[in-house]
Amino acid sequence: MAARAALRLARRPSGRVLAFAAWAGLVAAALAGAVAIRAALPLQVGPDEFSIPAWETRNLPAKWLYLFGALFRDTPSPPEEDEALLRFFDLSREINGLERQIEDARQRQTPSDALQRLLDATRRERYRAENGVEATIEGRITTVAEEQGIERSLLFVRIVWPPVDFEFTTSPRTLATSPRDRIELRSTTLLRAGLSLAEVERIEDDAERRDSVSALAFATSGVGAYPTIVAYTTDYRSTLEIVAHEWTHNYLAFRPLGFSYFKSNDLRTMNETVADLVGREIADEVIARWPLDEPPRPPSPPPAVDAGQALRDLRRQVESLLARGEIEPAERLMEERRQLLSDNGYHVRKINQAYFAFTNLYAGEAGSPGATNPIGPKIDELRRRSGSLGEFLRIVGGLTSAADLDRALAALPATRP
Repeated sequence: MAARAALRLARRPSGRVLAFAAWAGLVAAALAGAVAIRAALPLQVGPDEFSIPAWETRNLPAKWLYLFGALFRDTPSPPEEDEALLRFFDLSREINGLERQIEDARQRQTPSDALQRLLDATRRERYRAENGVEATIEGRITTVAEEQGIERSLLFVRIVWPPVDFEFTTSPRTLATSPRDRIELRSTTLLRAGLSLAEVERIEDDAERRDSVSALAFATSGVGAYPTIVAYTTDYRSTLEIVAHEWTHNYLAFRPLGFSYFKSNDLRTMNETVADLVGREIADEVIARWPLDEPPRPPSPPPAVDAGQALRDLRRQVESLLARGEIEPAERLMEERRQLLSDNGYHVRKINQAYFAFTNLYAGEAGSPGATNPIGPKIDELRRRSGSLGEFLRIVGGLTSAADLDRALAALPATRP
């Protein structure tokens, strides 16, 4: 994070003045970048929508003030950081369990006051730990990014830019729509966090009636605002992957690929596939350097079917039906297969045209199991040919079309089998 560069200065003799100057410059640059990136986003949103500018206005100043204070606090040791991480994830698991117990009690119409008090106390403990846990994860991801050469020269230091900066919170949903007569992502809209399932289904139904489309509101694990939005998770790896994924979007926002994110679905696919790949690879490196001795999780029984293959086969059948104008049979088939997948251990709330259109954005090996977009394997191959992760991001960050991706692949020697 940016604090890391300033902290190096603060540790030198008479370095705190320089550290403050560096910090002020970095914060000003980060704010300017955030304003520029979000300038095209609407400030006014509907009653069910999520406002990224409002999120950033509320969270960016407080976060950077906390990080500035880190310049003058003792840095915890790695064992102390690990202890805090383990406790944080324990608390998240306890919170999830208490929420389920309270919901069960409500459905049975039995008292839950004691459970609610315990839930409130557990949430308060987790909240008090959040800033420290966030700083630990930001620092570890930053160190790996530095080692991978993902740095820029800024002012008089080389730093990871933009700084890795995220906030744990409830992540908003994304409402995706597709025409009913074909699988094609038409629009995506962020929905405010905390919507009930009944509210989500009402929003989907309203969109379908109003616009004659297929609609589906996806739960998200994160959003690439600044600081990035990261959902509460219960384990180290998934948290690292989400944070690194969303930071990759921030990184690409300063490169042509990120500038072009909304220009086409191909470019959105390239962005999301790159972010999935980078998120997984950075998480691997962080865990190799700072392993966390988490308690073993009870194994979940694997699905009785190959869900990825089943979804890809279903998509091909649906596309064939839609090409013949058979919309209702295609929709009945998707619901029948959804129920079959659920019966075999792979649970999806709804499968429709919007489901396939949206999940196809995450097309690489680290993405959606049902994705069929050929861009995904090309991004994976580009990574294999690129050497370091920093070199891969340098190449892919300059691309602005699927044709550019093909040319970048042709310019690199093929990997050996």
